Amino acid sequence: MANHKNSGGLATKDNVSITQDEISHDEISQSDTPYIDISLDIDEEEVQRRNNSKWFQVKKFWWDGTGKHPKEQQYLMKLDFFLLTSSCLGYFIKNLNQTNVTTAFVNGMDEYYGMNKNQYNYLLTMFTIGYIIGQIPSNMLLHKISIRYYLGGLEIFWAFLTLIMIAVPSHKIKALYALRFLSGFTESAYFPCLEYILGAHYSKDEVSKRSAWFAISGNLSGIVSGPLQQAIIKRFSKSGMPPFKWMFVFDAVISFPIGIYTVFANPNTPSTTNSWYFTEDDKKVGLERRRLIGAEINTKTNYSWKKVKSFFNTWHIYVFPIVFLCYNNSCAAIGQPTFQTWLKLTLKKPSSVYNSYPSIISGVGIAMALLFAYLNDYLGGRKNVWFVSGFFVPLIIGCALLAKWNIPIGLHYLCYFLVGVPTSWGQPFIFSWINRLLYHNDMKRNFVVVVTNTLPYVTGAFVPIFVWNTNDKPEYFIGFSYTAALSALGLVATFVAHYLTIQDENGVTLKDLESYGSTEFSK
Repeated sequence: MANHKNSGGLATKDNVSITQDEISHDEISQSDTPYIDISLDIDEEEVQRRNNSKWFQVKKFWWDGTGKHPKEQQYLMKLDFFLLTSSCLGYFIKNLNQTNVTTAFVNGMDEYYGMNKNQYNYLLTMFTIGYIIGQIPSNMLLHKISIRYYLGGLEIFWAFLTLIMIAVPSHKIKALYALRFLSGFTESAYFPCLEYILGAHYSKDEVSKRSAWFAISGNLSGIVSGPLQQAIIKRFSKSGMPPFKWMFVFDAVISFPIGIYTVFANPNTPSTTNSWYFTEDDKKVGLERRRLIGAEINTKTNYSWKKVKSFFNTWHIYVFPIVFLCYNNSCAAIGQPTFQTWLKLTLKKPSSVYNSYPSIISGVGIAMALLFAYLNDYLGGRKNVWFVSGFFVPLIIGCALLAKWNIPIGLHYLCYFLVGVPTSWGQPFIFSWINRLLYHNDMKRNFVVVVTNTLPYVTGAFVPIFVWNTNDKPEYFIGFSYTAALSALGLVATFVAHYLTIQDENGVTLKDLESYGSTEFSK
């Protein structure tokens, strides 16, 4: 009975199992000295049992550590707990801080500051400008500094900025603009940094679900924000401070301990980790997992102009930013208080309704995002194109109907679901796609992630002022029409990325797969 040396799907003499993603375009993972042995000796009978066992497949669907070496399972459990909890908590509070202005706007902030023109969009724009300016410089530091101290410090600093917002009097709205600029600058590094970290630890058939958990933690802020503001209104309605300002207090109080936790929980990258919860074997497992997939292991490298120029020699830097721009800017169709203002101004619903109903949309989106991400990883982590397309198609339909506006109320509700629910899953599938394709070049992967995340905020700095003018509420004809067209462009760009991905993989297969296999079998 043949024995199978199973080490993450690499080729063996008894069982050829080479996938295209395991062979990079720049290098092929050779038989370098392992950091630690995490392979499994599995006979043919056990292979068949696992393939035919529904229970084994169910366990593998929900946890990809199933069937792996015990040391790798132990490593994954620690990594999932500490990295995901710190990342998700941090991203949750970041998005709660970012969306608290939207929630406050429909709960008294507009009246308090006399925001009867475009002041709300100016607040969003100042945040966006700060976010754009801080993006690339702040993330270039990742290859030089300790990421856990960096991220924890950012969380604590933006908590201070949020707390200061309560001191801004009603006639000093320009001070709010300045604070929102600083908040955007401070928060700019957080999201791309965490996407980079996820890609540095997880392989192609693991990263989608982790990226989804990370993304939905931000969406949870949409569920919590409205009900929390409603609870604050009831509790502090007779307070000397406007109830919407109490939201800022709660955000700041939550942020401080999360920042401290991040300092202790974030593991840095596999090659730079000094985390207290990893044993020496755990650290070797992390390095070996990267070696087995041919990923670049050394993350302490220097940027140079020659390196940066080389990043523009492939299609990734051009196509993925367009895909994410279309995704991110299309999310404004629900991110702007479109649903809330329709409930409030057209249907005359009370605050208990327009603060709570958007949470239903967020909840459904979160459930679907997790299901899709687990399914994608179970299928090998290579179906991103269909899930990204599944974001754009509902947006095209929903926004086109909302642009028409004079439709039945029931259809109106359905359109807001079509526009709002998919926003939960577009982001993780775009960035897990990037991480999957560029694991062989760590610095390029980081750079493409940052540029991809930056471009949407460039247009987001000024486009909302024109297409989501608050004077147009609640119809927003220009906004919904623009988003329908933008989503159509995003759908086209998604299939362009898919086509180019296939072309790259076929190029590798034709030239490198045969030589890789012959090298393995000649040993």
